[in-house]
Amino acid sequence: MDMRKMATAVAIIVLATVLVPMAVDEGDALSSSDVSISIPGYDVRTEASADGNIDLYLSTDVGNGSSKDITLYLINQTEDYINVTVIGDGSGVATTAATTDRNLVGPASGGDFICTVTLTITTDVYADNQSVPTSTRIVVTDITDASDAREVTFTLNVTAVIESSLSSDDSYNKFFGVIPNTLGEPFDEAWFTALVTLIIWILATAVVSYVVIPLFTRFAGARKTQQEKDKLKVALTESITLLMFIVAINECVVILGASPELCATISTISKVLYIVVGAVIVWQLYLFIMTTIINGIDENTDVDGLDTSLIPLFKMIGKLFITVVSVAAILAAFGVDLAGILVSAGVISLGITMGAQETLNQFFSGVVLLATRPFKKGDFVKINNDVYTVRKVKLMFTEFNNWDNDQIITMPNNKVSSSMIVNLTRESKDTRIYVYMSVAYDSDLSLVKELMVRAANMHPHVINDGTRSMPSTRLTNFLDSGIEYRLACYVDDFDNNSHYAGQIREIIFKLFKDNGIEIPYNRLEIDLLGPCDGKKKESDKTTD
Repeated sequence: MDMRKMATAVAIIVLATVLVPMAVDEGDALSSSDVSISIPGYDVRTEASADGNIDLYLSTDVGNGSSKDITLYLINQTEDYINVTVIGDGSGVATTAATTDRNLVGPASGGDFICTVTLTITTDVYADNQSVPTSTRIVVTDITDASDAREVTFTLNVTAVIESSLSSDDSYNKFFGVIPNTLGEPFDEAWFTALVTLIIWILATAVVSYVVIPLFTRFAGARKTQQEKDKLKVALTESITLLMFIVAINECVVILGASPELCATISTISKVLYIVVGAVIVWQLYLFIMTTIINGIDENTDVDGLDTSLIPLFKMIGKLFITVVSVAAILAAFGVDLAGILVSAGVISLGITMGAQETLNQFFSGVVLLATRPFKKGDFVKINNDVYTVRKVKLMFTEFNNWDNDQIITMPNNKVSSSMIVNLTRESKDTRIYVYMSVAYDSDLSLVKELMVRAANMHPHVINDGTRSMPSTRLTNFLDSGIEYRLACYVDDFDNNSHYAGQIREIIFKLFKDNGIEIPYNRLEIDLLGPCDGKKKESDKTTD
């Protein structure tokens, strides 16, 4: 034993000797200096019985359906070994279970002369407010001389003062369970008190339903349509009416003085209804407030990152959170140990994570895509050098149309998020196109540039109102047979930009032809160095 334990033991011995000296008559029984008991934190009354045994009395508060531990220390002050046996009271509204850390206690000169006894008082779930006596016997036997064993019994009498949460004593015949009914006969009965309480609750419910809720939906939903306001008003009215009715029934039950069993049954059912109705109310308010805030932000063009496209994501997160909290609260209401469930859920989650990494990767990639929104429905995006049209963004995958709009491509979200994404139409569908034309080296280059710009301005889908860069030309290359010019201009539809580029080429070709601008092309010239009449050459001396 180290010095700290030795000091603690000495302190307990001194305290026990001063507070609770346990004595028996000299002779065959243990003497008062042989054994002492200390119960720190309690006011203990000690009485010696006629047979030499010791009775101890104390009182403690405990709630219904709960347990409370009382720790006492038994110290052997003799030089003999003693045996300790504890016997609890195992029946009644309040029961006591007794355990000890050791049965054999060594002599005072040894290191194991202190015995710890724990009394656990457990009350019935349906116990009413009352004081219940319980008792525990501690039998101490000196076993040094087996032929002449000396024994003394300590009887610990504990009065359990039960404070029941199901008792209706404090609320009986009181308005709202608080205000005593002091009316004269026959209105001084509990039924009249309960009836008045119920009527007042009904009136309060009517005020909330027809005044408070309409005012709330009117002022809090300034950005909502009348249909959305009416929907919220109906949902809140139904939920709050049910909630206030449950509260009224619970109060009326305790006002009438119902038994703890009935109160417990109604209380359990009410807890579940409270949780379910509360979850519905929270869900309705969450949707109302969340959509109002996001719609307000969406109208502010200076705020980036939030718009109505995020509403499905926030709905999913809110629904998941409210559902998990509600289920946990219901399980807790039935006394389920949530700590064990959380540990089990953690183990299961680890297994799922290890076995479904790809699926989880897809899911969280979908959440990232919905939150960051690198694209939205209808956008043209370039992924791995292929151009797609966004069709639908889901949690696990994203659907695209190919550019020809004749195929639907389904791509896992983890593949999408890990790729280089180029959004070609994030801000608008305007796009810049380039048209290349070649002219002969002896062409009038000023006229060439003028005709190309004129061709662009003649096309109805070319943007030339100043909101985008105006059509322009640039010499880009000297080819073997001509000079290459490039026309750059903006068109208003990315989807048809190739079609528009072809139409502009046709206009340029017509203008070039009408204005004498030659478009060069490769020519092949053949020079005949000898006759081709089929006759025999003069230099041919070969015999026929």
